[in-house]
Amino acid sequence: MLTHGHAELRALSGLCELQPRPTAHGWSIDEWHMTDEALTTSVDAYQAVLLGGAEDVIDLLTESGLDLSSLLLTPDDKRDEITRSDLCELIAAGSVIADSKCRIDSMVMPNVPKMSRRKSDSGLDIVDVVLQHGGEPSELSGAESLVVVSIKHSVQASTSALRYALVESVSDRELTQAYLATQLRVLSARLLESGLPAAEAQRVYLFLRDFFQSPRVTIMAIGLTDATLVDDFRYQMSNLPETSSPNIGFRCIFVPDLPLAHERCA
Repeated sequence: MLTHGHAELRALSGLCELQPRPTAHGWSIDEWHMTDEALTTSVDAYQAVLLGGAEDVIDLLTESGLDLSSLLLTPDDKRDEITRSDLCELIAAGSVIADSKCRIDSMVMPNVPKMSRRKSDSGLDIVDVVLQHGGEPSELSGAESLVVVSIKHSVQASTSALRYALVESVSDRELTQAYLATQLRVLSARLLESGLPAAEAQRVYLFLRDFFQSPRVTIMAIGLTDATLVDDFRYQMSNLPETSSPNIGFRCIFVPDLPLAHERCA
């Protein structure tokens, strides 16, 4: 669960205006044309998350000559691509909060912030789960649900590779049962850390059954690209492959001057 940046993410979600697009081959599709105000708010969220609640001690450390905010926001191993990646994942998080697919207090973003600024982490980018409370072990109820989100961004002039990578990331070729089991193990551990009883936390594994055909599972692929590539990305959306998943979506987020967005985070 994200511990910090809740207020900023809520503000970002309030600026998210999703526009539906025609469905294609079983995928529900929408897009968000970000304003400069929304991008500024996403940077606020990025800084709040990376500062990790240290705001109250920053001034004390500054008096002793230690610039903690600089160390946390612009460390020695900082890479522009990793900065953009974290920022894009938070932008995508704002969008799934806005459409109520995920809840800010319970969604898990295991890759933000990156532990190392030298490489991008693997794994599902956002996961949120609704489980029933207490009781004996039982099958999943209609009230229980799981949302998994894959997020990728590109600063290339063509979005073809971005579309392909996103589709692969939510396919049964990449989301194998073994891979999903390890991701659910991480989720179960996070739920236990949050105080959920073990009997309830272990229910996440029940979503492995009929994962891609389950009406209780929502799968989202979210791609972020520069605001100038609207026509190119819309064309790529028309080339999505056939899917049999009942709740699978593809979201395009167009970011103003994405190639230089990392400079705002410094």
